[in-house]
Formats: sequence, structure tokens, C-alpha cells
Amino acid sequence: MTELYGLTKLALLNTAGYAKCVIPLNKSSSICAPNNTGKSSVINALQFPLINDLRLTEWDGHDLDETRKFYFASDQSYILLEAELPHGPVVIGVAGLGKVAGYGYQYFCYHGKLDLADYTQNKRILKYTQLFKELGEKGYAPYELKAQELNALLTGGATPFDSVLNLKMIPLNHAHDAPIYKEIFRRILNLHKLGAQDVKRFMLKVFERHMSNAKVDFYDVWQRAFEKVNRAKIELKALEQNGEAITALESMLEHQSALKGKLAAFAPKIDKALIDYSDFNDNKLIEITEQLEGIESEKIEFEQRQSLYVGQLREIERKRTQLDAWFSEFSTLKNEFELVNEAQLKAELSQVKKEYDALSHTLASAEGQSLVTLDFRIKDATKQIKSLKQQLKNLEYNLFTRMREDLSLKEVEDISCLLNHDIMTMATSGKNDITIHDETAFSELLDLISRSIEGNVAKLPGIDIPLKGLNALKMQSGDDKETIKAQINAFETSLKELLAQKEVAVDLEGKKQEKETLYQTVMAHEAALSQYAKYTTMLASIEAQELLLSQLESEQDEVEGLLGEVQNAVATIADRRSIIKANRDMLARQSARLAQVKSERIDHTLDFYSGKSTPYPIDIAIDFDNLADLIHGFNKDCHELRNFAVNVSNTYLHIYNAGLTKFDGETDEYLKYQKVINAYHNLDNEQQAVERQARVALTEVAATIKGLREDLDRLRREMNSFNGGISQHRISNLKSFKIEVLPRKQLIESIDTIISTSNKLDNGDTLDLLSQQAFDEKEINRAKDHLIELATGNGGLTLSDLFDIRFVVVNRAGEQDTFDKIDSAGSNGTRITIKLLCGMLFIRYLLADKEQSKYRIPIYIDEAADIDPQNQQAIIETAYSFGFVPLFASVKPQVSCEYIVPIRTVSDGKQNWVDENDWIEVSDTESNLAASQFNQSAN
Repeated sequence: MTELYGLTKLALLNTAGYAKCVIPLNKSSSICAPNNTGKSSVINALQFPLINDLRLTEWDGHDLDETRKFYFASDQSYILLEAELPHGPVVIGVAGLGKVAGYGYQYFCYHGKLDLADYTQNKRILKYTQLFKELGEKGYAPYELKAQELNALLTGGATPFDSVLNLKMIPLNHAHDAPIYKEIFRRILNLHKLGAQDVKRFMLKVFERHMSNAKVDFYDVWQRAFEKVNRAKIELKALEQNGEAITALESMLEHQSALKGKLAAFAPKIDKALIDYSDFNDNKLIEITEQLEGIESEKIEFEQRQSLYVGQLREIERKRTQLDAWFSEFSTLKNEFELVNEAQLKAELSQVKKEYDALSHTLASAEGQSLVTLDFRIKDATKQIKSLKQQLKNLEYNLFTRMREDLSLKEVEDISCLLNHDIMTMATSGKNDITIHDETAFSELLDLISRSIEGNVAKLPGIDIPLKGLNALKMQSGDDKETIKAQINAFETSLKELLAQKEVAVDLEGKKQEKETLYQTVMAHEAALSQYAKYTTMLASIEAQELLLSQLESEQDEVEGLLGEVQNAVATIADRRSIIKANRDMLARQSARLAQVKSERIDHTLDFYSGKSTPYPIDIAIDFDNLADLIHGFNKDCHELRNFAVNVSNTYLHIYNAGLTKFDGETDEYLKYQKVINAYHNLDNEQQAVERQARVALTEVAATIKGLREDLDRLRREMNSFNGGISQHRISNLKSFKIEVLPRKQLIESIDTIISTSNKLDNGDTLDLLSQQAFDEKEINRAKDHLIELATGNGGLTLSDLFDIRFVVVNRAGEQDTFDKIDSAGSNGTRITIKLLCGMLFIRYLLADKEQSKYRIPIYIDEAADIDPQNQQAIIETAYSFGFVPLFASVKPQVSCEYIVPIRTVSDGKQNWVDENDWIEVSDTESNLAASQFNQSAN
């Protein structure tokens, strides 16, 4: 066997349950250990460096987080590959970053042989953060790589490291084939999951660059192609069923055309008439204004004269009124005072005033005084009068004068404070007054009383009487006799007033009313006296007043005559002004009417000129008197035209809603309606147009699915070539093996029916899809329905829907077997052989022709003990011939391989261990015996 380049070793350090694991990848090996020991974990570790995209990997049902944690639990976990390449050995590594980094990992690479001692120090595995320093010290130049960079290096793509690294060992024809390569490689590491559908998918992926890779939504394709046809059918039916509406539309358009012509003729005439009328109206208004101004001047002149005469009459009337009032007043005064004189009136006034003043004084004095007070004052006044009269009577011989003979005036006055004053005035010589029996004794008594008074205090036996505050009697002398009489008169007058006040106090309200009555009487007498004076004055001017009245009456007659003349002239002016204003108002109403009908014009919103317009044949004459009516009629015609437009639009809308919509894109409304009418008058041509559209639509559908049909033919040719390439190699224990592409008959027939019918149309034959010839249309529709049903169920029609695959196996005895499913093949060896062949052949097809035989790629066969030694040997030889190295896994060692790699446990069974010293190289005898048995079985 020729030496190939590629992977030579896989090493695991402190990962996936292994303390250490080294297995060969350049020769067939049998990895043996009890079940669930970790055989698959070793092989699956290849996915990290070789697939390097966890989205494309598979881990026996475990999720990606669990997988990262399982393989890279610490920053001392490593998956390492050694490869022998044309330029020398290289090492590709995947290092764990530990829990802190979320169980992430890092790719790295360097030129050199793999030596696990480089990864340890003092019997401890180096952390990744220490690794590059250690490798550098040993002369290596490691590089950190990203997943996409490693992928590009492995497959020969461009990277920033091309000048220093060359890891190419998977020489793909095209770099974009990397994903399908990785998917196939993942499956040959898990052959038990590889099925016929996987093979079919790989087949399409491998050959897709030769295909259109189209996905056809046949329902959408058919609908889009025949949408116009179906739309045309609906529109043709609508055209046939709406003849009455179309005829009505045509009639309305004719009437609309005539109305447009009429309005187009009237519009400019009306515009000019309105301009002329505006000038006429302005001139007429100026004329009326001038007339009114002249009349107004006359009116003002006459009104001024009228105002003058009216004012004079009012003044005369006012004076006559005054004279009438004067004569009326004089007559009244004459009746009242003709028989009286002034002296009599004054005497009566004086008497009444005295009575009023006396009563007023009495009321003023009585107000605020009670009857008790008045009685007291009356009694006091009476007493004073009596006392004064007694003094006057006894002025010469009274007790006071007698006491003055013995005492001083001061002493007499002090003693008088203790005595009744009346006693002091009593006579000492009468029989009924005071009698002094003993003059000496009386003198001594006076002396005794006088001495008992000290400091204004009378100190009598048993009592002290203060004199302060007591009134001393002021006694008159004989010379004061007239004074005493005057005092008596004053007290009597006061007494009289007090008595009058008492009388008033007893009936205060009555006296007040009496006062008011007296006041009114005084006022009346004063007024009468005043009126009498006025009467005498008026009596003197009576003749002059009578002359003035006569003059006023004459003047009034004259002014009234002048006023009548002016009023007649004013009335004539008012009539003339009313006539002119009536003309002006009529003109204003006419203008308002014109303004109204002008504001109602809508002709500016209408189009009289587009589309068809029939010329108006009658001459147009316009008079200002009927201009408003003319415009009103014009407006009615405009509304009628607009209603026509609405009715035409609604009629068209009715036709449109019935299904005739193909002319709606026409921007010219009249042209759009005319097209509808023309189409109705040319139904035969419309029918032929629909038929042509149907033929074109079928051709479009055929052109769309024709690509899929050609892809199927192309795939079959590629697979024939592919199968031819297989036959050039020895294929395990089989004489031949091929993968057949089996078209799905009904589907292909449906496609071919549409394509062939379309080809007939292209070659000049006719097909009327709207005719009653049931055969052709039924066959096309049956093919269409089948394709739509399949495409709808699958979400679209692809090349994969057009075929199935079948595996054809011919053993060495020439017996042929076919299998639709790989797992239905006879023996386990045959099944594994088919799966391996499919995987290896597709990968080989992806590799560049010039380099595919230079590199080896590992493949994995689990449960290898189920394959007999002869088949094992055949698989090994077949794999070698295609550039692959098989790795068998089983509980027991398989001597068909070149190496037996047992897995053992360490640390009391907690970790697995595989060292190069554990490898067992199978002897040539054992290998030859297996090969001999294989050859005998083959023969």
C-alpha cells in the first residue's frame, strides 16, 4: 500500500474521561474495550478539529453545553492531532479554557511531531496559558487559530497564515463544499445513523453545482401564469353579460358629448357677457349716484327751510303758550284778589305768625321735659312769686332785718342756711307773722347761734351741720323794691310759660299737629301776599300782553303758509328719490342674482374639451335682462354634465365590479370607456385574445418546471458517471455496487405532459384551452392538479421530489440485490459496506482529482465484531483503495486490523488510559490468515 499523507495520531489529555489516550490514524486499528467505556468519545473528539463548527456536529443526543463541559472541563484538557504532510509533520490542537471561560476552547497549531511530554511539567499537565511559552522554549512556533481559519487551512482556503502554515489535508474541489464534506464526515463517524435519505441528500449536495438547485412553488407558478388567463376569462364573461350596461354607457357618452359641445359654446359667451354687464352695472350705479346726490342737495335745502319754519312755529307756539298761561294765571289771581287789599293780608299774616311762634316756643321748651319736672318747676315758680311778694310786703320789718340789728350780714346769711327762707321774710310787726316777746332773750339766742358757727360748720348740741352747699338767703333792701317787682313779673311770666308747656306736654302730638297746621296757614298767607303783589303787577301790563298775543297769531298764520309750500316740495323730492332708489335696488337685486348664479357655476370644475365633444349648432344671443336666467340654465346643464360624469363613472364601476377591469389602467377616462365599448363590439377578437393568453401561460409554466426536469436528467447522467468511477475499484466483497436514480413515474409524467404540450405549441400546433375538447384540457388539468398537490404538501417542488434512490449490489457469485433502504440489506457486513461506500465515494467526489489519492481520512466502524473477519478485511482494503483509514470499535479485538488498541483504566477505574506502549501490532500470520479467509470467501 502506497504511503499517504494525512493524520497519523489522535491524542487526548485530561478530557472525555481519559487521563491519556493515543490512537493511530494512519493504519487500520481495532479499539477494544467493554461497552460504555468511552470508545465513541475518542472518535467523536475528531469533530472538534476536523469539523470545527459545533452546529454541524453530533454527540449521541447530548447538547452542546454538556459536550463542551465533557471535553473541556478544565484549562488542562487537550485534543491533539498529528499529521504527516508533504512539507513535514504538524500538530493541530484544541485546548480547553476552563470553567471561567464557560468551558470554551481554543484552536492552535505548530510544525513538528506530537510529543505529549511537551504538554507536561513535573508530571503535571500544563495549563493552556503556559503552553505556548513551553513550546517556544522547545523550539516550536505555535499559532492560535479561529475556527474559520482552521477550516480554511485544512481545505486549502486562503488565510492570514498561508506564509507560515500549511495544513491542507482535505483538498476539496471547491471551498464552499466544506459544509457538505463535514456533514458526510460526521455521518461516517456515526455510520449507524446513515440512511437512504441521508445518501439522497448527500447526492444532491455533492452534485448541486451541476444543477439549477431550483425550488418551484408550482401552485404559485401556475396561478401567476394563468392569473391573466383567468382574469381574461372573467373579463370576457363580464363583457358578454353586461351588454345592456355597456350600451347605456355608450348612449350616455353620446349625450355627454352633445352637452359638452353646448357648454363649451356658452361658457366663453357668458364670461364675456358678465364682463360687459359689470361695466354696464358700474356706469349705471354712477348715474344713479349722481341723481341721488342732486336730489339730496335739493332735499337738504328744503329741509333747512322747513327746519327754519318749523323752528319759528315752535317759537311762536312757545310764546303763545306762555301768553295763554299768563292770561290764565291773571284770571285766577283776579278772581282771588279783586275784593281784598294788602293791609288786610299783612294783618292776617302777622296774627298767624304770632300764634305759630308762641306754639313753636312752647313745643321747643316742653320737648324733653316730663310732667313731673314741669309740675316741680311750676310749684317752685309759684313759691318764688309768693316769697318775693312777701318780701315786697315786709321789705321794712321782717325777721332778716331784725337779725341784722344784732348780727353782721355774713352771720345772718350763715344762720339763714339753717332756716326756711320764708321765715326770714316774715314780718315782725304783724299779728299773723313773727312775734318777738323778749328782745334781750332773742338777741342772746342770735348771739349763741352765731358763736356756734365756726368755719362754715354749725356745731349745735349733739350735731354738726356743714353749711357748705346750703343756699344763703340774699335779702333785698328797701331800695330794691322795683327789682323785686321785676323779679315777680319774670317769675310770673315763667310760670305762665311753664303752665303752657304743661298743657303742651299733656297733648304733645296734638300740639305738633296744631303747629303744622299753623305753619301751613302762615305759608298760605305769605303765598297769598306774594300772589297779590304779582296780581297788581300783571294788572298793570294787561294791555301790552293782549297786543303781543294778536301779533303772534298773525305771524303764525304767515309761517304756516310758508311751511306748507316747503313740505309739498319735500314730498315731490321724496317721490323722485324713491323712484331712483327703486331703480338702484332693482339693479342691486339683478347684480345679486347674477352673483348668486355666478357663485353656483361649476363649469371651472368640468372638462368640456377632453374626450369627444359635439359642436353646438345654434347662434347664441345674450341680453342683460335674461343673463341671470341664462346662467341659471347653464348651471343646470353643468350639473347635468357632472351627473352624467357620475352616472358614466357608476355605470363603468358596475361593469368593473362585474369583472371587466383590464382597461382600468388607462389614464384617459374617455379612452377607457371607449375601449370597453369597442371591446363589446368586437367580442370575437376578445375571445381569440384569451385563447392566445392561455397558450402563452402554459408555455411559461412549462419553461419553469423544465429546469427541474433537466436537472433530473443531468443528475442521472452524473450518477451514471459516478457509478462508472466506482466500478474501477475493488469494492469489498462485492462484484459491483451502484446507486440508481429512479424517477417518480406519475410526477415525471405530469411534468412531461405539460412540457410536451408546450413544445407542440412552440412547434406551431394549436391548443385551445377554452374549447370544449375535454381530452386535452382534462389531461393538462390532471397533470396540474397532481403537481400542485405534491408541491403544496412539500412547500414547493424541488429536484428531490422527482426521484427516489435504489442501491444495487452484485456479489461475487453474480447475484444481484436491490435495496430502497440501506438497513434492509441482508447482512450487517453488507449494510456497513454500503454505508461506508456511500460516505467514502461522496467525500472522494468532493476532493480534487489530482490530490484525492494523496491523503488519508479516518472512518469509524462501531460494533465491528458483528462483521465477520473476511468482510472486515474487505472493508479495510476497499477503504485503503479510496484513501480512507478504518477504525474499528468493539468489545473484543479484531485481528483483521494492523493495530489493536486496548483501553484500560487507571486511578481505581476513574479514568481511561491508552498509551502507544499499549498498541498491539497484529502479526503478518494473523493478518495473512484473515486475508486468506477473505480471498477464499470471495472466490
